[in-house]
Amino acid sequence: MEMEEMVWIIRDMGSKDKEGRTVISFGRLFDRYVKISDKVVGILLRCRKHKMLDFEGEMLWKGQDDDVIITLVLQELAF
Repeated sequence: MEMEEMVWIIRDMGSKDKEGRTVISFGRLFDRYVKISDKVVGILLRCRKHKMLDFEGEMLWKGQDDDVIITLVLQELAF
């Protein structure tokens, strides 16, 4: 459920890149999602493991990685 909610939030808050993929910066997502759950990084890592989204690096840190772009891989998700 948390992973599906994360995908929904990224789809809702993100923007389209040149290839039509939905993207959002980690800083923007963190600032919004931390109000919902303090487990934002763990959820992002699980989503990437399940090939729902992608981003560079092994871990994301608030402040240091605010400009890292998170790309939604799974464009359509049945809820």
